[in-house]
Amino acid sequence: MQVSELLSVGMVILLGLLGGKVFHKLKIPRVTGYMLMGLVIGPSVLGLVTQATLQDIHMINDIALGLILFAIGGEIELNHLRAMGKKLIYMALAESLGAFSLVTLASLAITGNLGLSILLGAIGIASAPSVTLMVIREYNSRGPLTDSLLAIVAINNVVCLVVFRLFFSGYSLLHGDGILVVTLELLKEIALSAIIGTAIAGMIALWEQRIDDLSELLLVIIGGLLLGIGAAKTIGISYLLICLIIGAITNNISMMHRLVYAELRQTEMPFYIAFFVLSGASLHLDLLWQLGILGLAYLLLRPLGKGLGAYLAGVRYGADKKVRDNIGLGLLPQAGVAIGLAIAVTQKNPELGQVINTVILASVVLYESVGPILTKIALDRAGEIQPEE
Repeated sequence: MQVSELLSVGMVILLGLLGGKVFHKLKIPRVTGYMLMGLVIGPSVLGLVTQATLQDIHMINDIALGLILFAIGGEIELNHLRAMGKKLIYMALAESLGAFSLVTLASLAITGNLGLSILLGAIGIASAPSVTLMVIREYNSRGPLTDSLLAIVAINNVVCLVVFRLFFSGYSLLHGDGILVVTLELLKEIALSAIIGTAIAGMIALWEQRIDDLSELLLVIIGGLLLGIGAAKTIGISYLLICLIIGAITNNISMMHRLVYAELRQTEMPFYIAFFVLSGASLHLDLLWQLGILGLAYLLLRPLGKGLGAYLAGVRYGADKKVRDNIGLGLLPQAGVAIGLAIAVTQKNPELGQVINTVILASVVLYESVGPILTKIALDRAGEIQPEE
């Protein structure tokens, strides 16, 4: 008997909600409960959600990740960046460089494969904006560390996408693609992302001036995001940067963006819960045994590079002590962006992609299990978690 997609979605949302409530009672972030519930009902354990079902309802992941990146982009305020000065940019670049350098050098020493090592290092730059945002919202965290963490996660995902595309284009060039083709593909993705994101954000801002009520603007934003995601998929580019750009521009030019974000939070939770449960269901426990030396090196050196890079840049440029001492703990989670890039490698080179996929997917199992807890610890140490009302 074939299970209906709607039955699967309903089960995913309700069981995820239950897992989140139980873990919250245990003083553990809800997002960990969502993902572990997904792991239990997924193909690796009970099989209530099959691999075929995950493929059938992948659109939910696209919508949820689009909403998450829109919200992360909405945390990028020009006034805040000016107030923070260059230190925030330097910390983001330093933690990105730290992760890239340590992962690349260790991978090269272990495998001797420069192309694999550089691509693995580039993927190691990305953090999971979804996990960071959910933990911050759950504990109503406010303060310098919270602001810095959101901005740095947004920046390092942009850096990751750009660096990966640069090196992946170079890898394609070395393996037979012409320099003109490679250059045009790279420029096309960056330019089209900027054009589409800016155009949709501009449409939202103009529509805002003629709305009848706030719910209408909410529909415009959701419609705009779906338009951006659909356009990206139609022309064959990543929608991640598009949604980030829409959020950032809307936040800085909208007259009522704070009201919009408050309204949006009332409708996005079912998508978020489904996203994290499905992310947990997609984790493959059997891959943990295939980590090997390369996987262990990635698992340990990526967070070390991020934490050390952010700390040293924070000391050098006078960041708040609470920020520089705790920022590294909040940068551990890694999921959607990294997995998407690993899949891109597999499509281009299945043999190379299999190695990278194994390392990334196995690491994500552990990063996503302990990452939310470490993010909560970082926010708690900084004294930014607000008491529950």
